[in-house]
Amino acid sequence: MMEIQEERSDENLLLEVSNFSVEFITDYGNVKALQNIDLKMKNNEFIGIVGESGSGKSTLGLSISALLPPNAKTKGYVKFKGKKIAGEGISGVEYKKVKRSEKKILTDTLANIRWKGISMIFQGAMNSFNPVYTIGKQLEEVYKLHTNLSKEEIHERVIENMKSANLDPSLLKSYPHELSGGMKQRAIIAMALALSPDLVIADEPTTGLDVISQAKIIDELKRLRKEGKIKSLIIISHDIGVVSQLADRILVMYGGYIFEEGNRSRILQNPLNPYTYALLNSYPSISKTNQILMGIPGKVPDMIEEKEGCIFSERCPYASPKCLSDRPHLVDLSNNSKSYCHFAKEIESNPAAFFNSRKESSSTYDSSIMIRKDLSNEELLLKIENLKKYYDIRSKAFGELFSRERAKRMVHAVDDISIEIKRSEILGVVGESGSGKTTLGRLLMRTISVTGGSIKFNFGNENDLKLMDISKSKEKSSIMREYRKYTQMIFQDPYDSLNPKMIILDIVQEPVRSHKITKNPIEREEMVLDSLEVAKLTPPERYLYRFPHELSGGERQRVSIARAFVLKPKLLVADEPISMLDVSLRADFLNLILKLRKDYSITLVYISHDIASARYICDNIMVMYLGVAVEYGPSEEIIREPLHPYTKSLIKAIPDIAVTKTLSDLDIKGEVGNAVDIPKGCRFYDRCIYAQSKCKDEKPPILKSGNHWYACHFSQEELSKIKEKNKSNKSVDSE
Repeated sequence: MMEIQEERSDENLLLEVSNFSVEFITDYGNVKALQNIDLKMKNNEFIGIVGESGSGKSTLGLSISALLPPNAKTKGYVKFKGKKIAGEGISGVEYKKVKRSEKKILTDTLANIRWKGISMIFQGAMNSFNPVYTIGKQLEEVYKLHTNLSKEEIHERVIENMKSANLDPSLLKSYPHELSGGMKQRAIIAMALALSPDLVIADEPTTGLDVISQAKIIDELKRLRKEGKIKSLIIISHDIGVVSQLADRILVMYGGYIFEEGNRSRILQNPLNPYTYALLNSYPSISKTNQILMGIPGKVPDMIEEKEGCIFSERCPYASPKCLSDRPHLVDLSNNSKSYCHFAKEIESNPAAFFNSRKESSSTYDSSIMIRKDLSNEELLLKIENLKKYYDIRSKAFGELFSRERAKRMVHAVDDISIEIKRSEILGVVGESGSGKTTLGRLLMRTISVTGGSIKFNFGNENDLKLMDISKSKEKSSIMREYRKYTQMIFQDPYDSLNPKMIILDIVQEPVRSHKITKNPIEREEMVLDSLEVAKLTPPERYLYRFPHELSGGERQRVSIARAFVLKPKLLVADEPISMLDVSLRADFLNLILKLRKDYSITLVYISHDIASARYICDNIMVMYLGVAVEYGPSEEIIREPLHPYTKSLIKAIPDIAVTKTLSDLDIKGEVGNAVDIPKGCRFYDRCIYAQSKCKDEKPPILKSGNHWYACHFSQEELSKIKEKNKSNKSVDSE
């Protein structure tokens, strides 16, 4: 008999998940997505769920929302306010067996709970909206389906929703593509809160956003909680920094199990499970000294095959024979903490002694990769002078049809960039989305034409300077063929950058064939094997005849490195190479890049909006905003003593597990500016809290401090005085 009646329970208990398991029935076997999950959540509580991809986080979120697919097989139950909404007998494959009369009761129950009781902020704001409807129409739809309000009342409510999400109601007439990523995500939040639900589930709400947009979303969720508009929240993320800013309690998941549970500060400062400890040591932090990231060797296990012992044992440096044979259980510890480990009690008694016992063996890289190379005696490899890339946005068809000159409107994607890069140097290029980072990378690779300026590359060997300008060279010229051989790119998405129809052997040898290095297939295969070995895909023979879909995300990105490295290039350009990877895989990728630089003196341009990762691997960092460089200097100086107001805001926006931040700390206004209608003076003028009248009309000078410079009208002392003056004016206004 289907159980849907409301039961008496603790009035403060909002959500109960009891002995809950989920298997997905597939042609290849049953995928065990969740295993014996127990969770109780009270009203007004914020819970964070962290773990790698494939750990079961999103499946748990879908289960709580009663959105499991038809091929799901469940055990146990999920109850919301005492009502069973998912589980054995009513979800997935068993839903078909429910009697018609009971199905109607269940459907009505879920219809009343969804949006009003539980709402969800889905992963990927870019894809959550229908592109052919305006934002306003999609927000109105929630009220039309779930309330009996009049058209006028719905319109008033929608305007209130937009204001509560800090969005201008005028945006209701906009289509999704007309909003920035951060604005789209706030609109999704407005939709989720439309009917004042008791519980909001946010699944990776900041994925794909730059640090400023991410900080705004975090601050938005905090503000809405303070105002009582978000009553309870479950935030699901692989980014521990984001969860650390929002959650009261944290659940760490791996392989479908809850591996650790506890309050936020205890989990972050004193983890009691080897997996949690490894995750935290995979996360680059700007508040700590730059130490080697441990990472987690191996990959998330296959959830189809049955496995004896602890599911983490093959990746755990602390595993004993008992871990390989006996399945652990969730052990109750002090202060309402729990840990899924045979050594839980031992770790609790002395965590430092336990984790330090095998700390060195938990990384496949030695600490020597962290030693910064002295670049003072290195030769120049790349010299960029006054580099520009503009896009004409006039309608060519209009001009051709009517033969009428129109005022030129240009997108200033890259504007007057000058920089020198030495051999073996790793240069980081950071900034928000729309700052021109990717365009700069494409210019360096010459995949797009140059509007102005020069790109001079050193074609000479060691101690033989041979700079040649390739900015205007034709694609089929001999100099460009040579340049293509010396420069390679690692792309952002390891899922889209590899041809799914090609085996790894053909993917990696493609540059060798393209440049006609050798016609001998045996020699080509040897080059591929060497490159796979360098990329730590070992034994390399195992990978030659596999397809991309048979590899994990981390392995695919290593294939990208192998392909880029097979010709032993002088320069690599990596465009957001870790943005699609889990935290543990990011650490491994960054360590591999450092090892390549140490062993082969590779030069790298590392493009990212993640300043913490740039600080970890880069010698120098260049900060870009709206097509221009606003600051440049040694990476540690950029982090410790940022000079430009924009850089200060970027660094303050980075979520750090050691510090809780608010948006008021960021010292930045509004959204990313318009690269078309740019100010005559400083590009950052419209968003800068220090801006004065001359900033609008006068181009800022370059102020230098050794190898560190920034583009601004004001010294650091003058900026401090302006900030103090702004504070005193604000306090007077408030009085």
